[in-house]
Amino acid sequence: MTIICWRQVSSFLLWIVVVIAVTPPLRAQSGSAEPTAHSSIRVGGFADAELHTSSDNAREGLDLAELDLYSSASLSQRWSALAEVVAQRTIHKQTDGEAVFELNLERLYASYSPSDAFTLELGQTHTGIISWNEREHRSRILQTPIDVPAIARRPQDDGVWPLRFIGGWMSGRLPGSLSLGYGAGVGVGPEESAREEAAPLNRGRTPAGLLSLSIAPDALGGLELAIAAYAQHIPAQPAALRERDITLSLNYVGRGTEVRAEWARMTHEVISTPTVYRNTGYYLLVSKRLAGRAARARPYFLLDRLQIAQGEVLLQNVQPESAWATGIRYDLSPHLSMKGEYRSQRAADGGREDLLGLQVGLSF
Repeated sequence: MTIICWRQVSSFLLWIVVVIAVTPPLRAQSGSAEPTAHSSIRVGGFADAELHTSSDNAREGLDLAELDLYSSASLSQRWSALAEVVAQRTIHKQTDGEAVFELNLERLYASYSPSDAFTLELGQTHTGIISWNEREHRSRILQTPIDVPAIARRPQDDGVWPLRFIGGWMSGRLPGSLSLGYGAGVGVGPEESAREEAAPLNRGRTPAGLLSLSIAPDALGGLELAIAAYAQHIPAQPAALRERDITLSLNYVGRGTEVRAEWARMTHEVISTPTVYRNTGYYLLVSKRLAGRAARARPYFLLDRLQIAQGEVLLQNVQPESAWATGIRYDLSPHLSMKGEYRSQRAADGGREDLLGLQVGLSF
């Protein structure tokens, strides 16, 4: 395994010092943006910096910094709007330390919500087909491990599942002992040439739809079970595809324990031939907050799998995943966390790659 060089360590420690130093003013800024009788606009965000060392010297993306900014506006008692952008700076070892900067629009929509039982979003939002971090949009600082499972990766991070679309999304949670949640959306999905894009004015725009159901029984506090289905027509080349996705998820958070599991299948049917490609993935996350004086620490274990069908025409450049990770998250404050992690994953050559990771995250 390679050794972390002192230049990398000092650079990462400098990130930590800067983050800690700016925490008070960032909190003050966040506090001043809270809605009051004279203000209905809130600005906030999340930031994180990562350092990895790997047994693969050609590994990309070992040094990473992200900034997730959002602004929400309450237009009236029932109408609101939200905009969110993510800036990411990655240093690629494979390109002699060249820094790559990306800026992506995550969400931009108006929302009408007369009650908890009904909310309507219009604009660019998340499909919610993967429950890990999409509909509830759990940021990297809020999630327990450093990295997300393979099925929940963003498109700009070589993700597979279509996570964004433009259109309308209706959702809500009905009163009752089962706490039934529902969601339905129709709109424009990403193009075959770039899974992250869903521009409504492009000629390659593709119709998409989503349905989801969930229950959170009162008798089993902290438990939620969900199912979601996504459909899209993709005008891929050389032949058009019909995409059908389904996911099943289980989430339990209570008494310091966290269990998250999800299974997903993506089916691509070639419309002009009987050819069918099936891609599957799943993850299992288990963590437990320690007791007493160690209550700020949360050890965890993550199992991560992704299988890509042989000959899959839409995902030719996506690598399958077979990984597990173990680490510990430590909350320095409600707004500042640090995580250390060991991860064993599939290498680009089909062998194994070992990584040691360190992340500092901030919310404001």
